Amino acid sequence: MEASEESGEEDDNDSENDEDDEDEDDASDSMSVDDEAEAAEVLESAAAKSKAEEEDGRKRKRKQRNDDEDLEAKYFERLQEDDEEERSGKRRKDANGKAAAVEKTEKTGDKDSDLDSDAEVPKHESLTANDAASELEKANRTVFLSNVSLEATTSRTAKKTLLKHLASILDPKADPPQKVESIRFRSTAFATAAIPKRAAFIKKEVMEATTKCTNAYAVYSTPEAVRLAVQKLNGTVVLDRHLRVDSVAHPAPVDHKRCVFVGNLGFVDDETVLNVKVDDEGNQTTTKKKRTKQPMDVEEGLWRVFGKEAGKVESVRVVRDNVTRVGKGIAYVQFYDGNDVEKAILLEGKKFPPMLPRELRVSRCKALHKTARALEAKHGKAGPPSKGDRKGRKGSSYVPKITPEDKTLAGRAGKLLGRGGAAKLTGGDKKKDRKDRPRRESAGAPQSQPSGIRPPEDFVFEGKRASAKDGKPKDLKFKGARNGEKRGYKKKTGPGGPTGRGAARAAKWREGGAKK
Repeated sequence: MEASEESGEEDDNDSENDEDDEDEDDASDSMSVDDEAEAAEVLESAAAKSKAEEEDGRKRKRKQRNDDEDLEAKYFERLQEDDEEERSGKRRKDANGKAAAVEKTEKTGDKDSDLDSDAEVPKHESLTANDAASELEKANRTVFLSNVSLEATTSRTAKKTLLKHLASILDPKADPPQKVESIRFRSTAFATAAIPKRAAFIKKEVMEATTKCTNAYAVYSTPEAVRLAVQKLNGTVVLDRHLRVDSVAHPAPVDHKRCVFVGNLGFVDDETVLNVKVDDEGNQTTTKKKRTKQPMDVEEGLWRVFGKEAGKVESVRVVRDNVTRVGKGIAYVQFYDGNDVEKAILLEGKKFPPMLPRELRVSRCKALHKTARALEAKHGKAGPPSKGDRKGRKGSSYVPKITPEDKTLAGRAGKLLGRGGAAKLTGGDKKKDRKDRPRRESAGAPQSQPSGIRPPEDFVFEGKRASAKDGKPKDLKFKGARNGEKRGYKKKTGPGGPTGRGAARAAKWREGGAKK
């Protein structure tokens, strides 16, 4: 009986296990069916979405997320969460609470990383430190280019030709390697002022009627490359124009003894006159009339004419308006040799069409301190300077001269950084130095001397002082002088006037009848 009961219990347990297995199989089958249904729905939705995009014919552009947009909101949210944690002060010790704490720390860690990434916000170049030093360092690697063809601003091929010409003098074996980093064009006249200059430059709306050249700045990788460019590229021909190359930090000096002034130049290169006529019916007709068959080219004409007729030209500077680039009719030409100025003066009154169709007016250049404007500014338009003013007057305080190291450090710091930045860089301020100088006192009042320097009144000379009387001893008699009188001065005695040897001879001659 017991064995039968045990066997019956085993059969019941087996039946129960079989039922559980069947239930699990049914559940798994139902789950697999649900998963397949969900996958089918996802595939159908994806297919419908792709079909809609194909029918539309274009892809929608998703807006890129900017991490800096919610920076302030993230910061305040983080502060609020920190305050809540401090107020609650509750910590969970069970397994679920521990897992939640771990998730929370991971979340806060992610927020910390987000805040760290947001904290690394790039700064504008005007807010970065050591901007003055970086500007000067960049100026040492920059060259100024003049008489650059205007074609380089509108044609990529011409720009590549210019860059290739600038890189032709670089040393391939130099360490660090030398290259042209960038080039930027300046002083370019645009056809319209209704749009920004950048937009006009992109659209290539350049005004070619005023001039066919522009200016540019090229930045090299090393200062050694700049020295090579200034030495070898100045005066070379690229894009059918002579190129002027000069250093920005250490410009070439302007020597008036090697310069000539050229006047009566054209104001614009293309002098086309538009004549508007109105008929009796009120209709307007516009006719174009050119003064010359070919347009002028002042810059390139001066380079070629003076280089051929006078000598090797170092630089040509045509004075123009900074916005419209319309010329003022004058220019300055500087030679390498001062003797070439004599040859250049012989070009007075000559024409060189088509580039220079007008009669040139050539004269020597004066020093800046000798011009009429400089003299008027110095003496306040009070007439020509007197002899005392020509000699110059110096203050009693000692003003040290600028050392060559300071000049090298300064360069064009005044134009690059302004007066204040240049004064801070060189360690001197002109206004401050003028205020610190002692004021000039009147002629009668004693002048104050700086410490350490004794005035002339404190010096005592022992012995007899020299005077003007010591130059003529009493025992020495000069010819023609009587009774200590100076030569050439005679006393007038009597009513008749002077009495001397000549007067006696004249009296005898008159008594004899005034006969020869």
